[in-house]
Amino acid sequence: MIPSSISKLGNVRHFSTTLKSLRSIVDGSHHQECNAFPIASIVPQKLYRSCNNVINGKILPIYCPTAQRPVKVYSFPTPNKVIIEAPTILSLLIEKVEPLTSIVPVVDPNQSNKLPMIAGPRMLTIRRKKMKKHKRRKRFDRDWFKYQKYHRQKKIKAEKVFRARMNDLMKTLETFDPMEHVKDTIKRAKREWSTDLTPSGKKKYPHWSELMTLEELYNVEKSDYIDKRAGLPNEEDAQQIAQLRQKYDLLYSRKTKVDGNE
Repeated sequence: MIPSSISKLGNVRHFSTTLKSLRSIVDGSHHQECNAFPIASIVPQKLYRSCNNVINGKILPIYCPTAQRPVKVYSFPTPNKVIIEAPTILSLLIEKVEPLTSIVPVVDPNQSNKLPMIAGPRMLTIRRKKMKKHKRRKRFDRDWFKYQKYHRQKKIKAEKVFRARMNDLMKTLETFDPMEHVKDTIKRAKREWSTDLTPSGKKKYPHWSELMTLEELYNVEKSDYIDKRAGLPNEEDAQQIAQLRQKYDLLYSRKTKVDGNE
């Protein structure tokens, strides 16, 4: 068996000899262009069998890639500065055209069926309620354990008050005397109520209507007739009241001060 390294070395040598033979053929072609004079017409068939240009028994021509080199153009800066404009910008400029004067307006046929949506204040109210609900839920989640502690303390306090009330009821039940209860009930039933004292036992002061009548209060003779002119002044009092009113107007009325008729 031949080692793999020796077989690879043989392949490399065979490939190098093939390249040398190709170079000799290209140099002896009287400096003609590679594209115009294919190498396949000169090189024997055995040479192509060792290369990779044989496909399905057909020999493909080999061309020299460096036969036609692209021409490079170098531009150097000059002392004379020239304005360079992009040619694509000018093509994008659009001429201004006057719009057509006779433009038919577009009218919605279902415009009459649409109702105006007047819900601005209501939308603000809904948003405010939603934000309050959102903040309330966040606060509950944040202070959950604090609220649970508060509820526990509240229940413990209510339980203590309930137990104290139940203990008082049990004490009254243990100290209850039926005979004493009957005697107290009979004593309260025989009590005589007086107008001098209130039910609580305090001294009761009489109302002025119990001490004197309306006739005595206003120095009027007692009768069943009601005089409609009882509160009106007589002629002498009416003249005196008119003089006092005129004097008040002269001294304190704003109208007389503005006019200057004091």
